[in-house]
Amino acid sequence: MASDAKKSDNNQPDELATFQEEIDRSKNSQKQSERQEISDEHGRQTGRNRNFGKSLFNAIKGIFLVLIRERNMRFHVGFALVVLIGGLYLGLNRSEWLWVVIGVFLAIYGEFVNTVVEAVIDLMVDKRYHPLAGLVKDVSAGMVLVSVAAEMIILFLIFQPHLWHFFGIQTDFSRFIHRLKG
Repeated sequence: MASDAKKSDNNQPDELATFQEEIDRSKNSQKQSERQEISDEHGRQTGRNRNFGKSLFNAIKGIFLVLIRERNMRFHVGFALVVLIGGLYLGLNRSEWLWVVIGVFLAIYGEFVNTVVEAVIDLMVDKRYHPLAGLVKDVSAGMVLVSVAAEMIILFLIFQPHLWHFFGIQTDFSRFIHRLKG
């Protein structure tokens, strides 16, 4: 009996070591399966991002890809810079800047959505014509046109009294705006 007790005492560390090895193996296999889930055979990402830094990098990369690939997006950003310079020169107040920012980003957001819709449709139809694909693309382009029209209305309402005052044109509205500014 004493020899049986010695055997069981000797086996306990071995059993613990074996159990620890099994846990380590399962953790390693879990890590490998997670790596396989988020990347394909070429190492390209196919799953969700696991950290914020990678997500932020991908978002910034997406912005630059749209700027590089889409001529209309470059136009919207260039126009936004002109509006920024004009607003700084004319001395817009805080509430006017709020509306200018809403108008400018409304048009830029519309262009982002249009780019995504067109890319998904192109992916789905794979260079074949489909009437519904054409309809979706046309409606998406119409959405951009509506957002740009809203931007133009907002910018006209904000900049009109400042520009008329700048050029010496006096109206009741422009006098009222400039009396508010002090």
